[in-house]
Amino acid sequence: MPITPTDGLLLVGHGTRDESGLAEFMETARAVASQWSPGVLEPCFLEMARPTVAEGLARLAQRGARRVAVVPLLLFAAGHAKRDIPAAVADAAAAFPDLAIRHADVLGCREPILALSQRRFEEALAGRPSTAANRTLLIMVGRGSFDAEATAEMERFSQVRAARTPVARVLTCFIAMQRPSLAETLESIPRADYARIVVQPHLLFSGQLLTEIRATVGRFQSGHEINGGRKPEWVVAPHLGPAAELVAAVLDLARSRA
Repeated sequence: MPITPTDGLLLVGHGTRDESGLAEFMETARAVASQWSPGVLEPCFLEMARPTVAEGLARLAQRGARRVAVVPLLLFAAGHAKRDIPAAVADAAAAFPDLAIRHADVLGCREPILALSQRRFEEALAGRPSTAANRTLLIMVGRGSFDAEATAEMERFSQVRAARTPVARVLTCFIAMQRPSLAETLESIPRADYARIVVQPHLLFSGQLLTEIRATVGRFQSGHEINGGRKPEWVVAPHLGPAAELVAAVLDLARSRA
């Protein structure tokens, strides 16, 4: 159905105190808004940053929205997507009983996100000497969650993604709240012989977690050897970041009836 001036999109981020991460979120919001026209879009955050969910929803109502799609800019469905965002929206919506609100799904394993992850992998290797796929290890690093469903989805994403860029093996690990941790995973690989190890952060935006991933890889790279002194090439791929594929995924979710 065509987008109308009364169609609102509430784009909800987790929130961060990292200025680069906030800037990347807002860049994404502006790109989505340019394609949501003539509908109205407001970005907001669940915590640690403003505008809040309540402020974003109020602004949509003031701008004439009558139908609002709430899109959580989150990779997997854990506590924030399942409980916190719906609760915050419900509290804010009490002041606007005439608004029709629907909640979209998370980004998950959707095609545009798989394509973006593949592109970041290829960008990381562009210009480097070729290395056989059967001597390349891919380590996918997720944020981590206590939610078993979110953990399983991250593992599934890694397997589907690795099939697009063949490697000898793909390992899935986490930087917070879940095991195996990145450090544990790096400690586990000296028994294998790889010429190239690609560590790919599966994170949307810059922030402390991305800094921790780079620091952990750096410590391991400088302090460990593989197979009697033969060191592989280490590559840390870019995080997902603002991109046309991310915009496409958000728009698909906003138009869906999930």
